[in-house]
Amino acid sequence: MFRKDRDGAAKPGGKGNGAGEDSASPVEAADIGAEGPAPPVEESFETTLAAELDRARAEAAGHYDRLLRAQAELQNVVRRHEKERIERARYAAEPLARDLLSVVDDLERALQHAGEESRALAAGVELVYRSLLAALAKHGIERIETKGKAFDPSEHEAVAVVETAEVDENTVIEEHRPGYRMGDRLLRPAMVAVARSPQADDAGPPKDA
Repeated sequence: MFRKDRDGAAKPGGKGNGAGEDSASPVEAADIGAEGPAPPVEESFETTLAAELDRARAEAAGHYDRLLRAQAELQNVVRRHEKERIERARYAAEPLARDLLSVVDDLERALQHAGEESRALAAGVELVYRSLLAALAKHGIERIETKGKAFDPSEHEAVAVVETAEVDENTVIEEHRPGYRMGDRLLRPAMVAVARSPQADDAGPPKDA
């Protein structure tokens, strides 16, 4: 149906099913232009999936790093306990060795004071003495060398100082009690006398010029 306007031009009108119904209204056109076209669904899904994958990889790397650290710490603990076990086994006889050293001292004193009339007894004591030293050496217990050696405060204990010019200063010249070590451990220090250079005489009064 057509109707004429004031100028006589025919215009479509009414509520028919003409082409005017298919065109968007000005408001709808404005809304479409402001929001823009919606992103493709597939692209948005791929972006989200990639982000989730990166996050999962980062978490896995963190877990793996913590696992390596835990394994290294466990290995250190095992090695430390093994070292302590070996040390305990190596020095298990240390208390017994300390007690036997006094027996060795008694045997040495008995040999030193044995007279001619007790030579047979002294021979028996010396046999026991040497057997005991051999048993101690079997377990890594050794006597510390002293006479003629330079004084070593880590192994020697100076109980006397003797002035002499026959040997160098700080040389051990006498042993009062032997010292012993067990492996790299000191069971007891040796009691020794150490040499010291004689003091120079005081200078006399200066001569007149």
